[in-house]
Amino acid sequence: MKIDIYTSTKNGEKHLSVAKGTKIEDLELPDTIDPELLTLSPFKTRLEIELKVEHNAVDQADVIAQIEEKGYAVHGAKRVISLSR
Repeated sequence: MKIDIYTSTKNGEKHLSVAKGTKIEDLELPDTIDPELLTLSPFKTRLEIELKVEHNAVDQADVIAQIEEKGYAVHGAKRVISLSR
């Protein structure tokens, strides 16, 4: 599944993702959504996610399940860096 990832302008660690090509202004977001996700950066990042391939920053299964259920996914992103000698 190809997705477009938008970042909150209020908190850069919060993201809203949709299936590629979905217009976020057409989404019907619930009143209970995190208010920090109501102001998204106009810039978007496109990513292809697959259940069978692990991604080091996104829980792909969760994002896919949310998009299939609600039309969008709310998530964070993580990057783990390990240093060793």
